[in-house]
Amino acid sequence: MVITASGQMIDQSMGNDFPVRIKRMEYHQPGPILKKHWHEEFMVFYIEKGNALIHCNLQAIPAKAGDLVVINSNDMHYLENCCHHLIEQYMLVDLTMLFSHKEDVCQTQYMKPLLQNLIRFQNKIENDEELIRQVLELFREYEQKQPGYELWIKAGLYRIIVLLMRRHTVPVYNTTEKKRHHQLLPVLKYINDHYNQKITLNKLAGMANLNSHYFCRLFKDITGMPPIEYVNHLRIDAALKLLQQYHLPVGEAASSVGFNDSGYFSRLFKKYKNMSPKEAQKELADP
Repeated sequence: MVITASGQMIDQSMGNDFPVRIKRMEYHQPGPILKKHWHEEFMVFYIEKGNALIHCNLQAIPAKAGDLVVINSNDMHYLENCCHHLIEQYMLVDLTMLFSHKEDVCQTQYMKPLLQNLIRFQNKIENDEELIRQVLELFREYEQKQPGYELWIKAGLYRIIVLLMRRHTVPVYNTTEKKRHHQLLPVLKYINDHYNQKITLNKLAGMANLNSHYFCRLFKDITGMPPIEYVNHLRIDAALKLLQQYHLPVGEAASSVGFNDSGYFSRLFKKYKNMSPKEAQKELADP
């Protein structure tokens, strides 16, 4: 597996003869798994045990045992383990394997629009027993690899896509919304990479080639919060990991994520997490 500088993931183990990869993974250390990346392949996560956050585009999606999370083609994402024993299974599929040699209505009306992101599915899927059963059946077929398993999986993928289309489609951005979204991507990447440094509103607005007033409106429309609050949320989330996983003193954790005033950091931490930094450390230490 290779993740390029642009964040594209290229899975070299995906064979051209049968471009499906299914894996079962276990993690015992809380924290991010891989770095933020994207790929053209369609992906489905199934949480077997524990709980996680699946960060997808601008959302942090909480997922617990029994949940499915769909990653549409080209969605920027990464997985964060939030417990001490996470078991997840995932399926990565090159959707072109479902194309017909001869173009038909299935291809033009469904598969091509899906590949072009003109049909999109909601990310988190709960309480859809039929869909979960279909996904788990594919996982079992892939693991057992009985004769004809490739045909079974290919047929199952069609069924899964139909169920998703009937029950879990979401509106697709129009051209203007896509442009606004992409206009913010360099800004969001910069914030994610430099949240522990000094960040000014003017700098962020300049990166988007917008005046500060319009930039703030656009940023809040897309992310649901003002730019500086977004930065502070990232800093507080990072500080929580430093406090709980590395047991840093409060002042050191504050300065590590970009706060010069530990008192202000503590007030903000309590506002966002409903507990003080010291209480957060104690919560993890308590049995």
